[in-house]
Amino acid sequence: MPTVISHDTPIYYEVFGASEPTLIFAHGMGGNAASWYNQVAAFSHNHRVITFDHRYFARSSCPEAAFNPAWFTDDVIAIMDACDVERAIFICQSMGGWTGSQMAVHHPTRTMGLLMSHTPGVFEHSSAVRDMTQVSQTVSRPFTEIGSPALAADYPEKNRAGALLYAQISRFNGIDPSVIPRAIGAANLGVNIETLTDYSIPTRFVTADHDILFPPDFIQAIAEHLPGAEFVNLGDAGHSSYFESPERFNETLHSFIQTIS
Repeated sequence: MPTVISHDTPIYYEVFGASEPTLIFAHGMGGNAASWYNQVAAFSHNHRVITFDHRYFARSSCPEAAFNPAWFTDDVIAIMDACDVERAIFICQSMGGWTGSQMAVHHPTRTMGLLMSHTPGVFEHSSAVRDMTQVSQTVSRPFTEIGSPALAADYPEKNRAGALLYAQISRFNGIDPSVIPRAIGAANLGVNIETLTDYSIPTRFVTADHDILFPPDFIQAIAEHLPGAEFVNLGDAGHSSYFESPERFNETLHSFIQTIS
């Protein structure tokens, strides 16, 4: 089981394929490395693909006190160094956005591009208004058997097997979901976009119509003010379009890769 040690925590990762550019996938709090199976299958033929479990999740288990989002970049850089990856394109879902956006802001020489899936990450702007207390309360509730705020409300009806699979993957994490938003808030990682006048990382924000956690208008407001950023709405999906609508998600990821490689 490949791991690197970062801040005394073993960080689990997997590597598929070998061709550049390297794609690093950072999962959300409902997932882990296994969540990206649709993307691994689609992109590992032509790219080196790296997936990993964030600290505290699944095979990167650690005490709650060691779940520090400020260490996300140290964790992923440790993986990159172990794999001899100098630069990578980051694909980030929800919580994973705090990994990729910190890389783009604080480690731009290691970041080729940033695809932000249903997440603002550390980016903040006065025009992007969201009640983060409400978000925290929503994601802190236990999942039902096949329901989750990370999926469109009608997804279990449209794809019961997919909803069950999502729930099963999530249960491998062994986490207290309330820890995540509390730790992110306490870390105070927000960056005012207006201070990023020299930001030059190719960035694309992806969302969908039925995301109840970070609605499209909120994400669009972030994208409109981040220098050079693009905004894509995939339509009929919830917070996890990479899982709910993998073909459409993969198409926009493929086109994004083409623009920067």
